[in-house]
Amino acid sequence: MKKILIAFFLVLTLTGMLFAAGQGETKAEGSTAPALKVWAVKAAEVPVNLETVPNWKEVEKATGVKLSWDLISTQVKEQKFNLLMASGELPDIVAYYEGKGGHSSINRFGEEGAFIPLEDLIRKYAPNLKKTLLENQEIKDMITAQDGHIYFVPMLAAIKAARGWYIRYDWLDKLGLKIPKTTDELYKVLVAFRDRDPNGNGKKDEIPLVFRRRGDDAFYNIQAFAYAFDADMAWVLRGNKVHFGPAEPQYKDYLAYINKLYSAKLIDQEVFTRPGNPRNELFGKNLAGCIHDWFASTASLNDTLKGKIPGFNLRHMAPPVGTAKKAYTRIQMSRVRKDGGWAITFSDKNPVETIKMMDFIYSKKGIILTNFGVEGRDYTMVNGEPVYTDLIKHNPNGLGFHESLVSEGCQWKIGMVQDINYEKQFANKIAFAARKDYQDNYIIDAFPMLSFTEDETNVLKDKYSQIRSYVLENTAKFMVGARPLADFDKFVKELNDMGLKDVTAIYQKAYERKFKK
Repeated sequence: MKKILIAFFLVLTLTGMLFAAGQGETKAEGSTAPALKVWAVKAAEVPVNLETVPNWKEVEKATGVKLSWDLISTQVKEQKFNLLMASGELPDIVAYYEGKGGHSSINRFGEEGAFIPLEDLIRKYAPNLKKTLLENQEIKDMITAQDGHIYFVPMLAAIKAARGWYIRYDWLDKLGLKIPKTTDELYKVLVAFRDRDPNGNGKKDEIPLVFRRRGDDAFYNIQAFAYAFDADMAWVLRGNKVHFGPAEPQYKDYLAYINKLYSAKLIDQEVFTRPGNPRNELFGKNLAGCIHDWFASTASLNDTLKGKIPGFNLRHMAPPVGTAKKAYTRIQMSRVRKDGGWAITFSDKNPVETIKMMDFIYSKKGIILTNFGVEGRDYTMVNGEPVYTDLIKHNPNGLGFHESLVSEGCQWKIGMVQDINYEKQFANKIAFAARKDYQDNYIIDAFPMLSFTEDETNVLKDKYSQIRSYVLENTAKFMVGARPLADFDKFVKELNDMGLKDVTAIYQKAYERKFKK
């Protein structure tokens, strides 16, 4: 890191006067386009050359820069990022994210000098970024590092409601059942799905409740049950105090319920091991009755299966109510996506041109180019809205919808604004009704994004990563009965012995740094 800091101050010394003297000038007529090197994590593992795709050629034409890309596989992104930062030889732009960890590394290295503060550049040269990022306090709070600076331009999501509960309305109607509203009612409905042959094949082969992911990732959706009991599988705020959900008493209520479902064979007994896409497979075989999953892709089963399963009707339902006494969820898409954004490094000799390029991406034209591509090739205008062509919807190379967009240079994990019309292209009316209902009635604030110091990050990597793995492992054991619920207090003690109090203190301190004035 010292190499980065020394280089950073050298750049300031050598370029400071030039930057100050020339910052109000435009590029001279006939001057060479600034060449910017971009290090970016791939948005999908598909063949693509961003230096030749039409939409990025349009970006270059509009902004007067020349972009060269170093594209990194998601499978090695963390390793490659660490090597990049250790080298001290940085490109002009870095587009990196840590998934659930968001942009904490960008902020941390920014505070150490690897990435430059952007707020002054934004105020002077980037009207679109200024309006969207600096004048929106909610977004500004989410992207500001603990030292008060902004080090990255984020990817902004178009929607907040992303996942929710779906249930077979056709099965409910056949069995004369109402839509369940509570956890007790849901249990009874699932028992009926198990015992009363709603698929009508004369066999007791129904799997009432399924989940799409396997292994630890199954809890990506199973955790939705936690909110019925005012529990959480990660961090939660009680007032201004940070709590670790799995160590709270109500987590035991959540465990008891999912154990009850699993023991009664109401949850897929192969939930942690079933290969492929269990959702599509089991609903496609007319075996599944209920699921918590993505709104758009789950609702699309109504279109793909309507000719195969007569009367198939998979619709959303409200989050079931348990001891929490209210229906809610914290599962949502953050306005500032944790899996997208880019930063300007200290190596960039053209920060003004770079921020102007990033600002263009936030403009109306930039939003079109990064969401939909080039008109006539990737989309056409229908009733004033962009509609994808068959190159995207029915890709001749057999690529899926998302992969097709990525191959055309769209929907990359950079600092861009996702457009709601992009979502409409692959979400039917059933999905939109579900999203609106959840967004209007059930989503409450999620735990905020926080930034950590280097020392704090080292402690979290050492202790929290082990704690998190232990929680997932033991939640699965409690659920399937491999560990008795009577062990819950012992489980909490084990978490504390692993350093939970130290980790909680770090989260509390980071929260207070960011939000306590």
